Amino acid sequence: MPARPFATKIPDDLADALDAVCARLGLRKNFVVEQALRQKIEDLLDSEDLREAIREATGFHPWEAVKRDSGQGRRR
Repeated sequence: MPARPFATKIPDDLADALDAVCARLGLRKNFVVEQALRQKIEDLLDSEDLREAIREATGFHPWEAVKRDSGQGRRR
């Protein structure tokens, strides 16, 4: 997959933590940043999907009403 440069500024403490983790685990910074961005994007999209599902939900139904409507509330 083609790649292109991506530059941003991050806080010094975050850059230091990234350097330390990559050195300790033998990872490349590009790999760690790419995986973190992919995960964050997926989380954001999942969160938006959940918000949309909640918006479209029919709402809360009391258990007694659910039983009554399904016919399970009848006694024999």
